[in-house]
Amino acid sequence: METANLDEILRKLVAGEELMLVDLTMTKVGRSHIIRILVDCQGRVTISQCAKLSRKVKDAIDTGMLLKGEYYRLEVSSPGVGRLLHTEVDWKRTIDRKLHIELDDEVIIDWLEHYDAGVLTFRSGREVAVDAIRKALEVLE
Repeated sequence: METANLDEILRKLVAGEELMLVDLTMTKVGRSHIIRILVDCQGRVTISQCAKLSRKVKDAIDTGMLLKGEYYRLEVSSPGVGRLLHTEVDWKRTIDRKLHIELDDEVIIDWLEHYDAGVLTFRSGREVAVDAIRKALEVLE
């Protein structure tokens, strides 16, 4: 399998659906490949958006013979609320969502309003540098 080629194609398909790629892993287990794609978007990603992307990815793999007839399992889903937040994509995708942020000396639970250049701005007006965060999670309302 040409993983660089497949990686590039998968990233283009995600972008074409106007989704944010949160994580992409491609592993080989025995004679089978496992492709996991985590996507999100402003608001929340829906099951139908994941299903549509899954069909497009499957079509691209099968018609393009990207895995040359090898067995594969495809998983397309959202990252879920329990996933730790730490990347720039995480901060961008959680704008307008409630977050639980742990700093060295305090905990902030507030709605994220804006992210720019490593700084989170919350509804309360509080600004926090992402470098100061020990742990961050989305809070389900």
